[in-house]
Amino acid sequence: MPDSRRTPSELPASGPGSRQSAVNERRQRAIEEALDVRVRSTEPYLRLEVRNPIHRTGYQVLLPTFPARDVALCTCTDFARRGLGTCKHIEAAARWLEGHPEPKAAGGRPTPRPRLWSLIDRAIAARSSDRGPESLAWRRPGRLLVSPA
Repeated sequence: MPDSRRTPSELPASGPGSRQSAVNERRQRAIEEALDVRVRSTEPYLRLEVRNPIHRTGYQVLLPTFPARDVALCTCTDFARRGLGTCKHIEAAARWLEGHPEPKAAGGRPTPRPRLWSLIDRAIAARSSDRGPESLAWRRPGRLLVSPA
């Protein structure tokens, strides 16, 4: 089985084909490929779009604890399937952010929005007369919020 398809538990600890060499490969690809990085949102967390204009692909990257990458997420299949905790898109986004410090300031912890939660609580209270069976009680708040008034 090729090393690129192995799960992290199947990869050797060190040497060729190790987890670290797989991560290094993604870092190298982030440098070599022409990837375009754009900030899409800084609140509540830093969200970027990483696009490859040659292949016409684009993926969303979420970096809630930047500069740490331990909780980074990407919508690409490499990130979802390999379980390495990184991909070339995350590496490209992190590398881009190191050279562009301005978007980093707003990332981090979400800002509290008490007015939003009070509106949600009122919507739930106003529409909670439709109780249904108690076995479905856990679904009520979400259903009330997304169903038409």
